[in-house]
Amino acid sequence: MSASTTAPTCSDLLVLGPPASPTRVAVVGLGPQAREHLIPALLGLDDARVVALVDPEPALRHDVGSRLGVPAGYADLSRLLAQEPVDCVVAACPPQAHEQIAAASIEAGVPVFVEKPPALRTHTVRDLAAAADAKSLTTGVGMNFRWAAPVAHLRALLDSGAYGSVDTVSVRHVASKPRASMWGQDLWRSFLLAQAIHPIDLLVHLAGGAPTRVRSSHRLGDDHLTIAAHIDFDNGAIGTLLTGTQAPRFEHRVEISTTTGATLSITDLAEVAIGGGAQSPGPVLRGEMRHWRPSPMNIGFERTGFATELAGFVRAVARHEAFHADLADITTAYQIMDDLTDQETTR
Repeated sequence: MSASTTAPTCSDLLVLGPPASPTRVAVVGLGPQAREHLIPALLGLDDARVVALVDPEPALRHDVGSRLGVPAGYADLSRLLAQEPVDCVVAACPPQAHEQIAAASIEAGVPVFVEKPPALRTHTVRDLAAAADAKSLTTGVGMNFRWAAPVAHLRALLDSGAYGSVDTVSVRHVASKPRASMWGQDLWRSFLLAQAIHPIDLLVHLAGGAPTRVRSSHRLGDDHLTIAAHIDFDNGAIGTLLTGTQAPRFEHRVEISTTTGATLSITDLAEVAIGGGAQSPGPVLRGEMRHWRPSPMNIGFERTGFATELAGFVRAVARHEAFHADLADITTAYQIMDDLTDQETTR
């Protein structure tokens, strides 16, 4: 983007306060993700106002609109863009629809946020990112793990410089689904787009460099798979990823070692543990572990990242700035998924 490329931080959102007038948001797609996560998170923002809903189902538009007090409802995005003045579009649909929504919004000059996955293929994401860049438009992709409270705290610790730089970063992200194909893709691609994209993006985000080499092993069955990957980064960081569908429930763990000998970890997006290696005043006992947890009151959309993510996007739209992760950022995760796919097909 030709505009400022610095994304707003959580501190920015608190210090700057809301803009003079709320950002007008159109929500496209009224499925469970929008109803259960995105719309409630948007309703909690002082500087955003949901002014229009788009969904092909009239009854769903009426039901959601009447409960939210949103009178404007449209069956398709093209009609909304032609008739309704909005500042940005927020969409939660299948990836094929995300491709069309992002393309139409960018063509109309409207900033757009789409849930993951933004598209089926890497070249589509790259083309959309280039189109948005040509118009200096803010875009966003729903990678809420980046914005979850424990991850934001961990990122702040790394950015402080007190723990040196990242030496290794490991992400374990296992679940029990998907067990069948989605969006017309085979199980392998369905899993990458629906599930693995999250830990891949998070690993890149925390490593802080550009990936230079990907090596992987995998087990693939009729209704399950496991992937283990090793990723080298241009800043010297080494990343490892374990992800798959063989767990009885969703489990998530991040562990980072730094050049000062510190270990920082997150378990199930609930707690940050820090052991040794800080370059800060004061003694550190051998084997000492320090812990940080979100407030017991923080059990909602801030903790899971949905509220802070959308607050960051809305603020970026109002200030004509870049947001992260945007379409350009997410092409890195797509390229890693392509590398994993290439290695799967050659075995």
